Amino acid sequence: MRSTVIFLCLIINTVFYLSAQNKKDSTEINSGNDKWHFELTPYFWATSIYSDRVIGPVSFENDTRFKDIFDNLVYAIPLHFEFGKDDWTVITDFLYVKDEVNRSAQYTIFPRLPDKSTIDFDADYTVTKLQCEVLGAYTLKSSSDKNTTWKIDVFIGLRFTSEENMLEIAQESVLDTLDFFPFSHTEQYFDPLIGAIYSLQFCTKWNFYFRADIGGFSVGSNFTSDLITNVSYEAFQFMDINLGYRWLYTNYDNGKTGLEYYRNKSSEIGPILSLTFKW
Repeated sequence: MRSTVIFLCLIINTVFYLSAQNKKDSTEINSGNDKWHFELTPYFWATSIYSDRVIGPVSFENDTRFKDIFDNLVYAIPLHFEFGKDDWTVITDFLYVKDEVNRSAQYTIFPRLPDKSTIDFDADYTVTKLQCEVLGAYTLKSSSDKNTTWKIDVFIGLRFTSEENMLEIAQESVLDTLDFFPFSHTEQYFDPLIGAIYSLQFCTKWNFYFRADIGGFSVGSNFTSDLITNVSYEAFQFMDINLGYRWLYTNYDNGKTGLEYYRNKSSEIGPILSLTFKW
C-alpha cells in the first residue's frame, strides 16, 4: 500500500511539473478551447468476454465470443459524456449490462483436496454489471497547423464496479441436495485510475483517438487496464461517427474465504460503434 501511495504521488508531481513547463510555451497551446464544450456518446460495444471466475466453492470459465452476444445479452445501457473548458475536461462513462450464459462449472467440496472433491455440473450463470467512471483530464501538450491538430491529455480518476452473480443448476445433479443453489453474490469496489489520451485531427473532418489507463493498485482490483482507440468522421458539425476497438482487463480478488470469496480475471475486448453529439 505504501509503494502505491508513493507511485501515485510521483505521477501527480510529474503531471504538475510538465503542466507548468507546457504553460511557458504559449505557441503550442490551442487558443480556440476557451469555451465550454460538451460531448454525448451513446455506443454499442460488441464484446468478447474471456474470464476465469471463482465464487465461493464454484469455479468456471466464461468464454463468450461477440458473435454470440445477442444470444446471451439481456440488455445493455452504455453512455459516455464529456464536458470541459480551456485545458480541463471531465470524462464520465456509464455501462449497465446483463448477460445470461450456460457454462460447465466445478464445485469443490474440500479446497485442500480439489482433485478428489470436485464435482462437475452444468450451470446457468447470470451476471448484472454496473460500471461507472469519473475522470479529470488536463491538456498537457497541444499543437496545430493548417492540416492537423493534435493534443495529449493526462487524467486521474475512479472507476466503480458492481457485479451481481447468480448461479443455478441447469440439469439434475447430486448438488441438488445442497442448499447452496441458487446462489447469488454481489461484489462492489472502486479502482483509482491514471492514464493519457492522444487525439489527432487530420484531413479536416477525420480524427484519431487513443486512450490508455492503468489502475486498481490493490485498492480495488489487483490490477486493471483499459485501452481504447477509434477513428471518427464529422458527418455534421454537431455529430461524429466513430468506429473503434476496446480492451478492458481486470484482475480482482476480494481476499475473503469460504462462501464470501470472489475472484475474477477477465478480458473484455471487441469493436465499438458510436455516435458523438457535440455542442
